[in-house]
Amino acid sequence: MSEPILQVNDFSAAFALDDGLLPAVEGVSFTLMPGQIMGLVGESGSGKSTIAKSILRILSPPGIITGGEIVFQGTNLLKVNDKKMRQLRWQHISMAPQSALNSLNPVMTVGAQLNDTLTAHGDLSTHQIQDRALELMRMVSVDVVHLRSYPYQLSGGMRQRVVIAIALAWEPELLIMDEPTTALDVLVEREILTEVLQLQKQQGFSILFITH
Repeated sequence: MSEPILQVNDFSAAFALDDGLLPAVEGVSFTLMPGQIMGLVGESGSGKSTIAKSILRILSPPGIITGGEIVFQGTNLLKVNDKKMRQLRWQHISMAPQSALNSLNPVMTVGAQLNDTLTAHGDLSTHQIQDRALELMRMVSVDVVHLRSYPYQLSGGMRQRVVIAIALAWEPELLIMDEPTTALDVLVEREILTEVLQLQKQQGFSILFITH
């Protein structure tokens, strides 16, 4: 039997306020296997996004991790140094966040943002980066002409597809989807989720799907 790709063991986090710590997540444990899709469900404010950001080690102050383990492929992510964590992000673990418009840089074209991700997290030639950007756009069913578009020029569904393309740029083993279809039309939502499921079957990555 294969080993878990992700184990969260008795994990806790809080927000540091002037008068002490405000608990955000307490004693959360779950296991995700390779190729599995798991739903993390909870009401707004229950700490779902806090868990997602903690897995990637991008939880910003005043948020702090107060206990537990986050084990990815046998490595406790809470123990590795920043350099190692940067190597793991996007190449092995990535996230498609909610609100694509807020996630994308409004003054950079879609192509520039894809290129940035491919340049920052690996060693590809200019030609390889260009080819991969074209491949990613086709993969998420967005016309490659929109590599020259800015986020505001795209529909909500197209922006979300671009965010997913960026998250899958390096074919990570684990994709965290943090309410990725929030505020989208239900038909567009269904199309995007169907495409993600098809990609998951083709590439075999695991998904931690966060939703209400």
